[in-house]
Amino acid sequence: MGITGVLLIICGAGLSWAAEATASGRMGINSLVGIRVGYVTVSEPAWRAGHRAARPLTHAAAGVFAALGIFALVFCGAESTSDAAIISGSLLVLGLILAAAVKANRAARAVVLAASPHGRA
Repeated sequence: MGITGVLLIICGAGLSWAAEATASGRMGINSLVGIRVGYVTVSEPAWRAGHRAARPLTHAAAGVFAALGIFALVFCGAESTSDAAIISGSLLVLGLILAAAVKANRAARAVVLAASPHGRA
């Protein structure tokens, strides 16, 4: 579980970095990093608004990744316990990321509708 722990910590750090880069506008719409659902990719303002709205949940998911990595490094001998914890934690990360995507889409939709002359997308 040593390599798994290290990889989970790296994933957490990378996800946290991506959350900040996209929410701050340092990283605009692209095909590699960020939330790409519905309204989020319609415009740069929608992209930033969506990522700012999703930032807390994305950081929470990054924190869970990092905690899972530390757990895997500390409890690497208890295979059955650590495997169940890693799977459960990964499902928690998935839930947080899905919630972040929904929140991002709602925030981006509000920006797109506000910019529309008739209040429609």
